Amino acid sequence: MAKPKQPTALSPDEVELLLESIALDHLFIETLVTQHSDRLDFHDVSVWGVKSALQAAFDAGLRAAGGAPKQAVHRVRKVTAAHQTSGNGSAATLQA
Repeated sequence: MAKPKQPTALSPDEVELLLESIALDHLFIETLVTQHSDRLDFHDVSVWGVKSALQAAFDAGLRAAGGAPKQAVHRVRKVTAAHQTSGNGSAATLQA
């Protein structure tokens, strides 16, 4: 038998505000409304900004489901001598 679907703790308007807040705080995107302009609808974002936004959304989902993250999940960036900045300025690889 299928498990009954639990209602979300947030209304659709509250979810929209949460998503907009995450977009602004982590990706520096001011609105999630389509503007019908490439200049306004497409954004260059960093991978760490995307990761941070995904983590914030995941944590918000846990809280909405009645749980909470047991511990913040952070990965430490370790730079080894062999992977330090190359001649073109690219960053070192991320290691867990």
